[in-house]
Amino acid sequence: MRHVLWCASIAILLASAGIAQTLDKELVASISGAALDRGIVSELLWDGGTLIIQSAVIEPDGQLKPRYFAAPAANMELQRLAAAPASAERYWKMKSSRVSPTRLGTIVARHDSQMPMFGVGSQQSRLLNAVEFGGMVITQEFHLGKLLIHSRKGAEPPYDGEVWAWSEPELNRIAYVDGKGDLWIARADGKGTDRLMRGPVTLPAWSEDGRLIAVTERKDDGARWDISIVRVPERFRK
Repeated sequence: MRHVLWCASIAILLASAGIAQTLDKELVASISGAALDRGIVSELLWDGGTLIIQSAVIEPDGQLKPRYFAAPAANMELQRLAAAPASAERYWKMKSSRVSPTRLGTIVARHDSQMPMFGVGSQQSRLLNAVEFGGMVITQEFHLGKLLIHSRKGAEPPYDGEVWAWSEPELNRIAYVDGKGDLWIARADGKGTDRLMRGPVTLPAWSEDGRLIAVTERKDDGARWDISIVRVPERFRK
């Protein structure tokens, strides 16, 4: 929950799902301001044909509280929900698990710490420089078999499901976002990779029928969040 929206005005701009914004994706909604109440888009879920948008709002006591919006596929009209749908927990557990629904693939997290390089001084001077300029450089990696699906620098790793989403077992695939923010898909064993679109995007969410992948983009330094859908080519749904 690293990015916070600070807009003062409400801005919810809806676009028809049938109007392609680019060759890669279709804009579903843009959300900013009081609509999220200084929050962030923290998760995307599917409930049948309805896309569920979860936000995280900072309460006065500093705690994060989830809120939910629904974008029905029929008219994409954004609706505020009192709570998450009953199916949300099942979907989230499947999407964010480190083991594929078919048990054919397992995501493994690794991290590596390295001392920053500050010239050719003594080891003691380099250690002192590392402390002064923020300490060790930590790289977070997530692997699926031999496939590196995501890599980023920083002490905080992505939370489970932030950069990947499993499909339903029948499709036996994974959608993931690499370190550049590009959207890829692969088989559950990490083979057969193919890039669907260039990013940067995050929070991939694969629809239950395997036809769509929802993603979000942080815009204007967090002042706006765009939610889009990507249509999965037929050849990847077999």
